[in-house]
Formats: sequence, C-alpha cells, structure tokens
Amino acid sequence: MLLLIGGLALFLIICYFIVQRSRWVKNVPCVDVKHHDQASQIVDVRDYNNLSTMTISDAIVIPIPYLKRYYHEIPSKKVHVIAGSQLEKNIGVRFLRKNGFDVTGYSLAECTCSSHSKNMVL
Repeated sequence: MLLLIGGLALFLIICYFIVQRSRWVKNVPCVDVKHHDQASQIVDVRDYNNLSTMTISDAIVIPIPYLKRYYHEIPSKKVHVIAGSQLEKNIGVRFLRKNGFDVTGYSLAECTCSSHSKNMVL
C-alpha cells in the first residue's frame, strides 16, 4: 500500500512539472517583429535548423539549450523573443524573466501576428 501511494505521488509530481513547462506565459504580447519596441534587443531562441524561416539581421541567436550558458551576452535588459513554437517561447521567456530581463514581446515563426496583439493567459 505504501509503495502504491509513493508511486502515485511521484507520478503527480512528474505531471506537475510537465504541465508547468507548457503553461502559457502571462502578459507578453505577440507582436510582429517588424513592429517591436526599438529599444529592445531581438533574441532568437529557435534551433539552428529552424533559422531558415524569418531571419533577422540584428538578432542574437541563442537556442534554448544554450540560453543558460550564453544569456549574459545579451546587451540589453529589454528583449523581444523569436521562437519556433509556443513551448520554446514559454521556456525562453520564463528563463529570461527569471534572470532579470524585461521581455517586451514575442514572435513565432509560424505566426506573423501582423494583424493582432494578444496576451497569453495562465
């Protein structure tokens, strides 16, 4: 019986962390990269293989696996994140916020967001 309760507790803890990772980030607007805040630095967190779509010349490219190692090379505390998916966006925005950056907006490679601006809600 004790083994069953321990296994169930472990399963619930793992599920909690999986859900936390994929939850939407609050108060970060989806903004077309052409209309982003000019005072913010563009940070591209997509994988190197996905950079062929929507390349930006003045963006700093730091894929998610390298973000922990190279985030200190981002010159500005205000950033605009370019991601390939919602999951990459969530991980990147959470990490940058945790390390003191002000994320002013994001752009997704598959969504141009040119006609709208949306806030993601928890």
